Amino acid sequence: MSTNALASENIGPVGPTVLGRDSVGVLFMQPEHGMGELGRWMTVVAGVGAGVNAGVFFAFSAVIMPGLHELPAAVAIPAMQAFNRAAVTAPFMLVLLGTAMLCVVVIIRGFMRWSTASGWWMLGGAVVYLLAAIVITGVCSVPINDAIDALTPFSSGAVARWGDLSTQWLWWNHLRALGSIGAAAALAIAIALRPSGR
Repeated sequence: MSTNALASENIGPVGPTVLGRDSVGVLFMQPEHGMGELGRWMTVVAGVGAGVNAGVFFAFSAVIMPGLHELPAAVAIPAMQAFNRAAVTAPFMLVLLGTAMLCVVVIIRGFMRWSTASGWWMLGGAVVYLLAAIVITGVCSVPINDAIDALTPFSSGAVARWGDLSTQWLWWNHLRALGSIGAAAALAIAIALRPSGR
């Protein structure tokens, strides 16, 4: 058999496999020659990001908000308003939204590994993070923040309004903290269950 014929036979079965993975599989499957490690590290970074966000939320639930509740409303309200301004700057937004983007990728990769235990943990961790850190933040925490920002610290109704709003905010933040902790743990389990390079 000629060299060209052998080349044609070799190209035939390989070509469709490579082309079939080209658009999606490069990022989301676990092809050979190092791409599995890329996917693994994306899951690692998503897990670390979820853990960092969990730490921020936990700090507010365990330390910052209880401390603010010990202060007079005229002091606590401007402090919370300052926290709200700091929250929308680059460092926190990068971790919050960057982790969310990675979690979207992890969800797709989890579906690609549907038949494996690590795939289920990837899906669970990424979905829980998006619900806890993104959905609750956007739907619940941000509107409460906006209402707090609208308060005038020394106005007559500010004390009662601050008490109601800060309590609501704290309960939603508890859910954000618990969800982000759970997401980080689930992604860590997914990484532990998945052999290196796969």
